[in-house]
Amino acid sequence: MSLKSVFWAVAVLAAGALLVWTSLNPGGPPSLDGASHEVLPVADEISGGPIELPVATTGERFDLADYAGRYVWVYFGYTACPDACPTSLGWMSAAFNRLPEELEDRVAGVFISVDPERDDAGRLAEYVAHFHPQIDAATGSQDDLRPVAERYGVFYERSESESAMGYMVDHSSSTYLVGPDGALLEIHPHGTPAAELVDTVQRRAEAENGAHGE
Repeated sequence: MSLKSVFWAVAVLAAGALLVWTSLNPGGPPSLDGASHEVLPVADEISGGPIELPVATTGERFDLADYAGRYVWVYFGYTACPDACPTSLGWMSAAFNRLPEELEDRVAGVFISVDPERDDAGRLAEYVAHFHPQIDAATGSQDDLRPVAERYGVFYERSESESAMGYMVDHSSSTYLVGPDGALLEIHPHGTPAAELVDTVQRRAEAENGAHGE
């Protein structure tokens, strides 16, 4: 096994450990002091909108429109991320486990990799499988990713490293809530716990039902 494969395996194990941690702890996520890469801020002006990418764990292509009628938690990161990504996906997974029965089939999760050079469909599928079955994943070339990142206010940049991984990807770390009609509804900052993710979806769903007179 190559050193890069070993480091990626360690990242996956860390993801599993963080998933257990977030499932057992109702408070905030573990501190990222001393993290090995910078977490960048989100942009001020964000429009959201369509996401179409050529690599997906759900089929030949990814299209956010396929999730119409459901709420979607969207997170941008990469599988070799040592800290922010597994923490955020851990909270997302814990949120799925806390959804009330009436919302279980109305919420999905999507992990979008901004590291297509290393994250192919197989690697993405293996990674998200460590979190929750309702989390899918997608990526594409930099030409595919940049317009999406700009619309969602996602910052990311390659950072050279002396580690066996070769490079890191510094990135913003927000979780985006997209509504059943594809509109961007909320932007949750890094560290938003599962309970708050669920509360926001419940509030939005109740408002939607009220508007429809249900």
